[in-house]
Parts: sequence; structure tokens; C-alpha cells
Amino acid sequence: MALIVILLVLAFAAILCIIEVPKLLRAKSFKELWSFSLLLAMGVGLSILKSLKVEIGNPADLFAWIYSPLKNVMETLLKKG
Repeated sequence: MALIVILLVLAFAAILCIIEVPKLLRAKSFKELWSFSLLLAMGVGLSILKSLKVEIGNPADLFAWIYSPLKNVMETLLKKG
């Protein structure tokens, strides 16, 4: 079943590329082409991982980890005011 899903995701990505890439190349929109390619690759990669039942982390957890050192500082600043 996972193989079928992976093949469908790749087929859909190929169809998107066939439709969109020539338009972007004709318009010489290289920045947009780069963005399109990057986002499509990330989407295809995440979709394949999801179909293989790989645990994908929540982006909010990353932000919580990044800002966790500031938590105590912000709490003390807010209590004083």
C-alpha cells in the first residue's frame, strides 16, 4: 500500500513539474522556480515519510525548544512590571 501512495505522490509531483516549470522558465522567473522546486521537494519528501509511517515532529516543538531559555527571563520581567 505504501508503494502505491509513494508512486501516486511522485506522479502528482511530476505532473506539477510538467505544468509549472515551462511557464516559469519562459518567464525567466528563476527565483520562483527555485522556491517552487524547494517547496515541492519538501512536500514530496514529507509525504513519502508520512506514507511510510515515520514520526514527523511538530514545528511548534522546535520553536518551544528555541525559546525555552528565554522563558525564565520573560517571566521575571513580567513579574516585576
